[in-house]
Amino acid sequence: MPARDASTLVFDAERDRLALLTRKGIGMPAAGLLLWLALAILVRVWPQHTALIAAFVLTGLVFPMGILLTRIAGGDLFAKSAALTPLGLQLAAMQLLYWPVLIVVFRVAPSWTLFTMAVLFGSHFLPYAWYYRSAGYGMLAVSVAIVLSAAAVTTRDSMHLLTPILTAACYGAGLLVLWREVSALRAREPEVSSS
Repeated sequence: MPARDASTLVFDAERDRLALLTRKGIGMPAAGLLLWLALAILVRVWPQHTALIAAFVLTGLVFPMGILLTRIAGGDLFAKSAALTPLGLQLAAMQLLYWPVLIVVFRVAPSWTLFTMAVLFGSHFLPYAWYYRSAGYGMLAVSVAIVLSAAAVTTRDSMHLLTPILTAACYGAGLLVLWREVSALRAREPEVSSS
Protein backbone atom coordinates (compact mmCIF):
# COMPACT_ATOMS: atom_id res chain seq x y z
CA MET A 1 0.00 0.00 0.00
CA PRO A 2 1.51 3.36 -0.98
CA ALA A 3 2.45 5.79 1.79
CA ARG A 4 -0.09 8.52 2.38
CA ASP A 5 1.10 12.10 2.23
CA ALA A 6 0.90 14.46 5.20
CA SER A 7 -2.07 16.43 3.86
CA THR A 8 -4.15 13.25 3.55
CA LEU A 9 -3.25 12.27 7.11
CA VAL A 10 -4.26 15.72 8.38
CA PHE A 11 -7.53 15.61 6.43
CA ASP A 12 -8.36 12.13 7.73
CA ALA A 13 -7.60 13.24 11.29
CA GLU A 14 -10.02 16.13 10.79
CA ARG A 15 -12.70 13.72 9.57
CA ASP A 16 -12.15 11.63 12.71
CA ARG A 17 -12.32 14.72 14.92
CA LEU A 18 -15.57 15.90 13.33
CA ALA A 19 -17.10 12.40 13.50
CA LEU A 20 -16.36 12.35 17.22
CA LEU A 21 -17.69 15.86 17.91
CA THR A 22 -20.89 15.27 15.95
CA ARG A 23 -21.25 11.62 17.00
CA LYS A 24 -21.48 11.04 13.25
CA GLY A 25 -24.74 12.98 13.24
CA ILE A 26 -26.54 9.91 14.56
CA GLY A 27 -29.59 11.95 15.53
CA MET A 28 -30.49 12.70 11.91
CA PRO A 29 -31.20 9.13 10.78
CA ALA A 30 -32.78 8.51 14.20
CA ALA A 31 -35.17 11.40 13.53
CA GLY A 32 -35.79 9.93 10.07
CA LEU A 33 -36.67 6.61 11.70
CA LEU A 34 -39.21 8.39 13.92
CA LEU A 35 -40.69 10.08 10.83
CA TRP A 36 -41.15 6.77 9.03
CA LEU A 37 -42.68 5.13 12.10
CA ALA A 38 -45.14 8.02 12.39
CA LEU A 39 -45.97 7.72 8.69
CA ALA A 40 -46.55 3.98 9.09
CA ILE A 41 -49.38 4.90 11.45
CA LEU A 42 -50.73 7.90 9.54
CA VAL A 43 -51.12 6.08 6.22
CA ARG A 44 -53.33 3.55 7.98
CA VAL A 45 -55.63 6.00 9.78
CA TRP A 46 -55.90 8.92 7.34
CA PRO A 47 -56.89 9.12 3.69
CA GLN A 48 -53.93 9.03 1.32
CA HIS A 49 -54.00 12.73 0.40
CA THR A 50 -54.18 13.85 4.05
CA ALA A 51 -51.42 11.43 5.08
CA LEU A 52 -49.14 12.71 2.29
CA ILE A 53 -49.68 16.35 3.25
CA ALA A 54 -48.90 15.37 6.85
CA ALA A 55 -45.76 13.59 5.62
CA PHE A 56 -44.59 16.78 3.93
CA VAL A 57 -45.23 18.80 7.08
CA LEU A 58 -43.59 16.24 9.36
CA THR A 59 -40.37 16.31 7.32
CA GLY A 60 -39.92 19.84 8.69
CA LEU A 61 -39.52 18.34 12.16
CA VAL A 62 -36.71 15.97 11.18
CA PHE A 63 -33.90 18.53 11.31
CA PRO A 64 -34.69 20.01 14.74
CA MET A 65 -35.41 16.52 16.09
CA GLY A 66 -32.11 15.30 14.64
CA ILE A 67 -30.25 18.14 16.35
CA LEU A 68 -31.88 17.22 19.67
CA LEU A 69 -31.23 13.49 19.32
CA THR A 70 -27.60 14.11 18.33
CA ARG A 71 -27.23 16.36 21.38
CA ILE A 72 -28.70 13.60 23.58
CA ALA A 73 -26.10 11.21 22.09
CA GLY A 74 -23.40 13.67 23.15
CA GLY A 75 -22.76 15.24 19.77
CA ASP A 76 -22.99 18.69 18.27
CA LEU A 77 -24.20 18.89 14.66
CA PHE A 78 -22.91 22.46 14.53
CA ALA A 79 -19.29 21.53 15.31
CA LYS A 80 -17.06 23.55 12.98
CA SER A 81 -14.37 22.34 10.64
CA ALA A 82 -12.67 24.66 8.16
CA ALA A 83 -12.06 21.73 5.83
CA LEU A 84 -15.36 19.84 6.16
CA THR A 85 -18.16 22.22 7.23
CA PRO A 86 -18.71 23.64 3.71
CA LEU A 87 -18.99 20.11 2.30
CA GLY A 88 -21.31 19.04 5.12
CA LEU A 89 -23.60 21.99 4.44
CA GLN A 90 -23.75 21.13 0.73
CA LEU A 91 -24.56 17.50 1.51
CA ALA A 92 -27.37 18.58 3.84
CA ALA A 93 -28.72 21.17 1.39
CA MET A 94 -28.76 18.63 -1.44
CA GLN A 95 -31.97 17.21 -0.01
CA LEU A 96 -33.80 20.46 -0.80
CA LEU A 97 -33.35 19.69 -4.49
CA TYR A 98 -35.50 16.57 -4.10
CA TRP A 99 -38.65 18.56 -3.35
CA PRO A 100 -39.57 19.42 -6.96
CA VAL A 101 -39.51 15.69 -7.77
CA LEU A 102 -41.69 14.92 -4.74
CA ILE A 103 -44.21 17.59 -5.66
CA VAL A 104 -44.48 16.32 -9.26
CA VAL A 105 -44.94 12.71 -8.08
CA PHE A 106 -47.53 13.87 -5.53
CA ARG A 107 -49.49 15.61 -8.30
CA VAL A 108 -49.11 12.95 -11.00
CA ALA A 109 -48.89 9.62 -9.13
CA PRO A 110 -49.72 10.20 -5.44
CA SER A 111 -49.56 6.53 -4.50
CA TRP A 112 -45.83 6.58 -5.39
CA THR A 113 -45.05 9.65 -3.26
CA LEU A 114 -43.86 7.78 -0.16
CA PHE A 115 -41.74 5.40 -2.26
CA THR A 116 -40.12 8.38 -3.98
CA MET A 117 -39.65 10.24 -0.71
CA ALA A 118 -38.07 7.20 0.94
CA VAL A 119 -35.64 6.46 -1.89
CA LEU A 120 -34.59 10.10 -2.32
CA PHE A 121 -34.30 10.91 1.38
CA GLY A 122 -32.61 7.60 2.13
CA SER A 123 -30.10 8.03 -0.70
CA HIS A 124 -29.11 11.45 0.62
CA PHE A 125 -27.29 9.60 3.45
CA LEU A 126 -24.89 7.87 1.03
CA PRO A 127 -22.26 10.67 0.94
CA TYR A 128 -22.14 10.53 4.74
CA ALA A 129 -20.75 7.01 4.45
CA TRP A 130 -17.59 8.66 3.09
CA TYR A 131 -17.83 11.83 5.18
CA TYR A 132 -17.95 9.92 8.47
CA ARG A 133 -16.32 6.67 7.22
CA SER A 134 -19.55 4.96 8.19
CA ALA A 135 -20.83 1.60 7.06
CA GLY A 136 -24.09 2.46 8.85
CA TYR A 137 -24.85 5.40 6.55
CA GLY A 138 -23.92 3.35 3.50
CA MET A 139 -26.13 0.50 4.62
CA LEU A 140 -29.07 2.81 5.31
CA ALA A 141 -28.87 4.55 1.93
CA VAL A 142 -28.36 1.45 -0.18
CA SER A 143 -30.82 -0.76 1.70
CA VAL A 144 -33.71 1.69 1.33
CA ALA A 145 -33.25 1.85 -2.44
CA ILE A 146 -32.74 -1.89 -2.88
CA VAL A 147 -35.43 -3.10 -0.49
CA LEU A 148 -38.11 -0.71 -1.75
CA SER A 149 -37.26 -1.26 -5.42
CA ALA A 150 -37.25 -5.03 -5.01
CA ALA A 151 -40.56 -4.91 -3.13
CA ALA A 152 -42.15 -2.63 -5.76
CA VAL A 153 -41.01 -4.88 -8.62
CA THR A 154 -42.14 -8.00 -6.77
CA THR A 155 -45.55 -6.67 -5.74
CA ARG A 156 -46.06 -4.54 -8.86
CA ASP A 157 -47.55 -1.96 -6.56
CA SER A 158 -46.67 1.43 -5.13
CA MET A 159 -46.79 -0.05 -1.63
CA HIS A 160 -48.32 3.07 -0.10
CA LEU A 161 -49.01 1.21 3.16
CA LEU A 162 -45.84 -0.91 3.18
CA THR A 163 -43.25 1.73 2.25
CA PRO A 164 -43.05 3.42 5.68
CA ILE A 165 -42.58 0.09 7.47
CA LEU A 166 -39.88 -1.17 5.08
CA THR A 167 -38.14 2.20 5.20
CA ALA A 168 -38.23 2.27 9.00
CA ALA A 169 -36.71 -1.22 9.05
CA CYS A 170 -33.85 -0.06 6.80
CA TYR A 171 -33.28 3.03 8.95
CA GLY A 172 -33.33 0.86 12.08
CA ALA A 173 -30.75 -1.57 10.68
CA GLY A 174 -28.50 1.29 9.55
CA LEU A 175 -28.87 2.97 12.94
CA LEU A 176 -27.77 -0.19 14.77
CA VAL A 177 -24.55 -0.22 12.75
CA LEU A 178 -24.14 3.53 13.24
CA TRP A 179 -24.70 3.17 17.00
CA ARG A 180 -21.87 0.62 17.17
CA GLU A 181 -19.63 2.99 15.22
CA VAL A 182 -20.42 5.89 17.55
CA SER A 183 -19.84 3.67 20.59
CA ALA A 184 -16.42 2.70 19.18
CA LEU A 185 -15.65 6.41 18.68
CA ARG A 186 -16.47 7.14 22.31
CA ALA A 187 -14.04 4.42 23.38
CA ARG A 188 -11.32 6.14 21.31
CA GLU A 189 -12.29 9.67 22.39
CA PRO A 190 -9.02 10.72 24.07
CA GLU A 191 -7.00 9.32 21.14
CA VAL A 192 -9.09 11.10 18.46
CA SER A 193 -9.41 14.46 20.20
CA SER A 194 -5.64 14.68 20.75
CA SER A 195 -4.86 14.01 17.05
